[in-house]
Amino acid sequence: MSSKDQKTDARAAAKAKAQAQVRAQERRTMLMIVAGSVVGIAVFAGLILFIVNQGKVEPLGTEGATAPAAADATGGIPVGTGGVVGEDVATDAPRVDVYLDFMCPICNVFEQTNAEDIDAMREAGEIQVYYHPISILDRYSNGTSFSTRAAGAAGVVAHLAPEAYLDFTTALFANQPEENSDGLSDEQIEQIAVDAGVPADVAASLTDDGMRKWATAATEQASIDGMQGTPTIRVSETGDFADGVILNDQSNENSPSVDYFTAGNFKAYIESLG
Repeated sequence: MSSKDQKTDARAAAKAKAQAQVRAQERRTMLMIVAGSVVGIAVFAGLILFIVNQGKVEPLGTEGATAPAAADATGGIPVGTGGVVGEDVATDAPRVDVYLDFMCPICNVFEQTNAEDIDAMREAGEIQVYYHPISILDRYSNGTSFSTRAAGAAGVVAHLAPEAYLDFTTALFANQPEENSDGLSDEQIEQIAVDAGVPADVAASLTDDGMRKWATAATEQASIDGMQGTPTIRVSETGDFADGVILNDQSNENSPSVDYFTAGNFKAYIESLG
């Protein structure tokens, strides 16, 4: 079996595990989806505003923060046609920015609903994809800051093992802890990384403090750029981030309404851009 086939099988297995977990939490998740468009966005946006106003978040580029080499000024991590961070990223194609928190169950639902379509469009060069691992749900991990630790770990993998980024983040969702739990320990995250194909020496460095500072700063940048809770999906038809619009933004009358929790709808929306 080729290395590419092994990676495909690994991602498929991780997705299957995550789907099983989502089904097991179906009632709670569906309630959150229904409430999310009204209550969740306000709560999460309020949380971000509180953090920013308290001055607890440093801007991107702050001293001591270590950003993934391929990350851009928005904190987005680009994944190219071959599934590697920073390599062969499509040009002259719509840009899709996905803001996610690894503690967020609705992000998990978005992932399971749309990952295959997003992967297929990305691999075909039909879209350029930028992932934003952020940390707005730390308060739901009993003081362990799981969201920040997970986002920082994703940053380390993007930086040092860019070919393993997608497999690692898929595995994080497959092993997603419940809200109001302690989250995953650093040791558990390290083992998940190794199992996802991250080299052992890289997996041992996932607790890098500089990358965690970057994740925190990227969260502030996300809020400045209009991110409204998680998941937030921003699409630019021109491929220029500045031209992007957030989907389902109730504060913007020109925001497209896309039910991306129904399979196929997000892909259809992208295809409609022509």
